[in-house]
Amino acid sequence: MADILESTKIDPIKPLPTANDTKPRVNGIKSVQRTYSIVEKDGVPSDLVTGTSTRRKGIRWAPLMIPIRRRLETLVVVIFQLAGLIALAMFWFTAANPLTWPLLIPYLIYLTLTPPPSDGPPSNFLSSWIRNQRFWLYFCSYFPMRLHRSVELSPEENYIFGFHPHGIISHGAWGNLVTKATGWNELFPGISNTVLTLESNFRLPFYREYLIGMGLGSVSRKSCEGLLGGVPGEVSEADVHLTIWDRAPKVFRKRKGFVSGSATPVATSTTTVNHAQPNGHIVLNGEKPAMKKGQGITIVIGGAQESLFAKPGTMTLKMRKGFLRVAVRTGAHLVPVLSFGENDLFDQLIPEKTSWVHKFQILVKKVFGFTIPLFHARGIFNYDVGLVPYRVPVNTVVGRPIKTIQSPEPRDDYIDELQDLYCEELERLWEEHKDKFAPRRKAEMRIIR
Repeated sequence: MADILESTKIDPIKPLPTANDTKPRVNGIKSVQRTYSIVEKDGVPSDLVTGTSTRRKGIRWAPLMIPIRRRLETLVVVIFQLAGLIALAMFWFTAANPLTWPLLIPYLIYLTLTPPPSDGPPSNFLSSWIRNQRFWLYFCSYFPMRLHRSVELSPEENYIFGFHPHGIISHGAWGNLVTKATGWNELFPGISNTVLTLESNFRLPFYREYLIGMGLGSVSRKSCEGLLGGVPGEVSEADVHLTIWDRAPKVFRKRKGFVSGSATPVATSTTTVNHAQPNGHIVLNGEKPAMKKGQGITIVIGGAQESLFAKPGTMTLKMRKGFLRVAVRTGAHLVPVLSFGENDLFDQLIPEKTSWVHKFQILVKKVFGFTIPLFHARGIFNYDVGLVPYRVPVNTVVGRPIKTIQSPEPRDDYIDELQDLYCEELERLWEEHKDKFAPRRKAEMRIIR
């Protein structure tokens, strides 16, 4: 689904910290006992390697007499799984038909030159209608999916929601945070949430329009900061000038001393770079409007590498730091989100780290930004062979917000402190809900940092 922006490199192998390791926090909070491990870059924990897959004798076929609602739920999930292929088929159909070329060629030029929106929710006029369709109710009831909150979130703040785990395709993030079928608007009123994915997905013909229609955005740092209102004290690239006079060289604007749109000269000591506002007003530098509030972005933290850890009955999380820096630069609160059942939707064959299969997976990740897990689940008419996810409950729990101290240049030690607090909240979510939502777990949660 979405890959987390990476601004730092993974440390080499280090000794595992003991349970009694503690250190003071910036805000005076001391760390609690934690269990986490550190592995080398692109490594897979040895205990997750499955080697040869276990095979079931025979195939269990679905009975013919099944309620029509369950058939509809399966159909909707299959359509969701094939969305990318459907978009690709539409492109090749229009490319093979000369009658559609007058429309296709301008569209491809537009697709090439236009980046995904980075200064506002990337949606169109149909987005709200699409995300609230009954279609997605069938999608969420297939598993089923449920959205839970720990505390209410104030619409007067901005938030970065860190979604865990990535799983194979991040169905939980789509059903609970992209669509409105599980009650996001009722649980978090006044907060507009944008789920982020790879920017390369917005370069795919027709698939881009599907993503924008569902309100998804790019996971680039520019997009993250733009969706959260920008960095206080910095001039955003999204600032638009109204007239040619605004685009004139700075020396001419100083000499004239006029503000665009006004016949009144200003003092030479006043900065004359202007910003266009949605209401048409002109604001001088130093009078930049207040930051947007009630904005949230969701980043699937582990990204492509964590998808290689998705093994049923386990919860192995790959921690990053890039999203923490974005939170500090924009002043957004950090909110961990833990999705129970995400890793149980598919069975995955995890090869040895020294095998050519694993090396090929890592090569694909480095080149294209995504990887190719060796997974399978059930089929449309059977319960053992296919790529349709299992009917496993997915319960997504939104944690408590972690307040950040805004700074355009975050200190490394402060980022480390935030990461510790973030991991503590993840562990609290796991300990509080594991017996209810993961009763058949095979291992405890592990955070790889």
